[in-house]
Amino acid sequence: MSHRVILKRGRAKAVWMGHPWIFSGAILKEVGGPKAGDVVDVCDADERFIGRGFFSPGSQIRVRMATLKEEPIDATFIKGRIRSAARLRQKIGLPSAETDAFRLFNSEGDGLPGLIVDVFGDVLAVQFTAFGPKRVEEIVYDALGNLELGGKRARSIVEVSAGGFAEVEGFTSQNRVVRGEEIRTVACRENGITLEVEPLGGQKTGMFLDQRENRRRIMGFARGARMLDVYTYAGGFALAALRGGAASATCVDSSARALERARRHAELNSLGPVETIESDAFRFLETAKPRAYDIVVVDPPKFARAQKDLPAALKGYQRLNMLALTACAEGALFATSSCSQLVDEATFERMIGQAARDAGRRVRILERTSQGPDHPIVPSFDEGRYLKFVLCAVE
Repeated sequence: MSHRVILKRGRAKAVWMGHPWIFSGAILKEVGGPKAGDVVDVCDADERFIGRGFFSPGSQIRVRMATLKEEPIDATFIKGRIRSAARLRQKIGLPSAETDAFRLFNSEGDGLPGLIVDVFGDVLAVQFTAFGPKRVEEIVYDALGNLELGGKRARSIVEVSAGGFAEVEGFTSQNRVVRGEEIRTVACRENGITLEVEPLGGQKTGMFLDQRENRRRIMGFARGARMLDVYTYAGGFALAALRGGAASATCVDSSARALERARRHAELNSLGPVETIESDAFRFLETAKPRAYDIVVVDPPKFARAQKDLPAALKGYQRLNMLALTACAEGALFATSSCSQLVDEATFERMIGQAARDAGRRVRILERTSQGPDHPIVPSFDEGRYLKFVLCAVE
């Protein structure tokens, strides 16, 4: 008998509509004793088939849906999903002469929850955030090794540790080369800017690829500007501004290693002048010269990881944005971000309004964007659109 999960009455609609997560509270019973990573059939309260997904007994997200069809989730299925994702990137122009750093596979958005694959030049960085795909990792590596991106196959495939995700899911992961050559740094390009990425030593899979299109937007507005990039990491927004003709850029981060990488990137691309400041973002902004910058970008890490963190996170966002707005010159552009899934767009924009009031500034929203098209999401899955990026005019 196959493993099955039967949903409570009234809890099937979201799944029918395409939401890929089934929480433990929506489940009436589990049939067949499924274990971590097993494929389970999901049925409504009348035991009618809805779809199939991966079982995660240690997580509040008990099932991650992979298909709404009665089809096997086997090697053919997995390889097909990966080929489909590669074809989609090709359709949207990735890789290109300007950009060969992008997301190749985006978990739920590409139909295999728990699998993330990022491309950095000729290296593929793989991260498993759920047990299901991890159990079939060799099939994943085989499929990736046979892909041709931009007319060539990957020189190396590496696994990047999933950290807390792996702990919750009940498996171990580590930074390691799984196929091909040993690597340390990888040369790649984003929007025409040469970068050196460390997939086995940086944050996430080595770089924050979800902001690429937003960095390009800043590039287009930057000519002649004095630019401030807070939480700069490897200098992404500052480098984009300088390539767009900014008069100067100031990079702020608490990591000396990240700032060293930002300086290296500026040198590689003959961009400058760039100033790097090792500091906590709040401490820097509290003493920054008021109204000194024509473009200010704040791109903080996730402030709210659980619902209990949300009130404190919103207070933190509000103070951070108030301080950053104080640093904006008259007529400046201000870009602010949140990658916290728990902070929705309406709440985030209300926070911006409150921060503007606190700073005594008039703010108008020019654009609202999210992650780029190489981070697709499925309909009815608001959690997949985690990134909020709001571009404002400041008076």
